[in-house]
Parts: sequence; C-alpha cells; structure tokens
Amino acid sequence: MPWQETEEHNRRLHEALSELASEKGALVRLAGALNADPRATATDSTRRGEQHQDRKDLIAASTLARWQQEGLARLTNAQSHKKRIVFEFLERSESFRTSIYNPAPGLPEGFAAFIAAQQKTLSQLRFSRLNNLDGTYRLYRRAWTTPARRDRVLISRLIITTVGGLTRYREEQTYRDEARGGLLIEEVDEGLVFNSGTNLFLFGFGEEEPRVKFYAIHAWRPMVDGNRPVQELRGTVIAVAWEGPHPGYSFVAYRADDPDFAPEIVPASAVESEICVWIGCEMHSEPPTIG
Repeated sequence: MPWQETEEHNRRLHEALSELASEKGALVRLAGALNADPRATATDSTRRGEQHQDRKDLIAASTLARWQQEGLARLTNAQSHKKRIVFEFLERSESFRTSIYNPAPGLPEGFAAFIAAQQKTLSQLRFSRLNNLDGTYRLYRRAWTTPARRDRVLISRLIITTVGGLTRYREEQTYRDEARGGLLIEEVDEGLVFNSGTNLFLFGFGEEEPRVKFYAIHAWRPMVDGNRPVQELRGTVIAVAWEGPHPGYSFVAYRADDPDFAPEIVPASAVESEICVWIGCEMHSEPPTIG
C-alpha cells in the first residue's frame, strides 16, 4: 500500500532496513537499485518539479545506514518523501525480499511476509518427479448432490499436468443429475499438486464460483518417483462452498483409457464392488422419505 507517515509504517521500514543490514553490502545495493529504478526516479521528480536539478543520488547508502543504525527515532524524523521512495520500492522489489515485500497489493498486509517466513517449510515440499502423475483419471466418489444417499457414484475427470517443474491439477464435472430433477452441474476446480512426506495433496479453487477444494492422497501405485506412470490414487477430498457442513469423501482415481470421457453419475451397482467399499457406497439404498 502507498507510504503513510504513520508510526506503523516508520516501524516497518526500520525493521526492513535492519533485515537488509544483516547481510553485508545489502544497503549499498539497495541504494544503487533505488537510483536506477524508473518509478522511484519519477516519484522524486514529481515532488521536486521542473525547477530543481536532478540529484546525483535519490538516496545515498549512507542515509539508509543512518536510518537503520540510529534507530526508529532517527528514521521517524527523516524526510517523508525519501522514506516513501524506499518503502514503496521494497513493497514491489523481488530482489530485496523484506517483511515489506507485497507483490499482490490486493492481499492483506503481512501475507507476503507470512509466505516468506514459511519458505523453509515450502522448500521441504517435493515438487520434482511428480510428472509420473501426468494424465487423465476417472475419479470415483459418492455423489455429493444427494448426500443422504449411498447408492450413487460420481465419476469426474481429473487431469494432472507438469510444466516447468510445477504440477497442476484440474477437476471437471459436467453432467445432469436426474435425481435432482435434471439439474445441470458444471464445475471446474484448478490448483497445485504437492508432495509432503509420504502423502500427496492437491489444493485448488473453483473456477466459476467461490470454492476451495482439498485432496489428501495417501496411497498410489506404482510409486510416484518410479519409472512408470501412476495408475491409481486413493484418498479423501473435501470441498468448501455454500452452506456447511462440508463433509469429506473417500475417493479412488484410475488412469483413464479415454481421456475425453464424459463425467457422470451412475448407480453404485454399475461400478466394481471394490470401489463401492472404498468410497462408502451401497449397491441398494432407498432415497430418504420426507414427511
């Protein structure tokens, strides 16, 4: 967010400079980057107007060092427009990842700092060699459109692709639910695939409406980091959308022979008994009576 001459912003700027000062030469590099940055130069020129000559340096490295070394009181008394140049540069600079860094201004303050603090945890997630997951799967779970029934199975299309070392997923559901009066369901979720310890997990969002989708996969064959494409996935999925509660559903996914198959809902009797047992379906289940 734009610089504000407040106690909070002065404190955050001082903390950011202290973070940089812990690395030898970082404040000197910051001064050089500021002086070479077109947006910082434009901010300074706009304030000074056309009657003032250009400065050799927007902000000297010695100035940044004084702000940091002499404490918050010294920084608070510094010229506000200079602090604005530094603060707003650090908000958008990928080269100087301080607690101020906020590449997505629409997100709450502190979000980027939280992500930065989790870098060690994120680095422990394994992104490599997940390309054995790539392909299209038939994903089986109990039909969520009629949660009181256990005789209906939803088969959606799960597509996993790896590009540039990052593995993504897309789940597609497009069908008419005859048990709901022919209601047309059109849902697409997209997100990322991660490996954490001995588990895989998929995390994504709805494409056409606010929805969070989370898959925890605890079993697959053959091994993800083996020499053959994965053929089967098993785990639990939970979707968070509309009113609660938001139950979890066991699922199993098999690599599809036909990647263009149509998602659908089928009777539990139409799928293999092993699938029914895993996802908690029953071959014969009467619809609940009302009244």
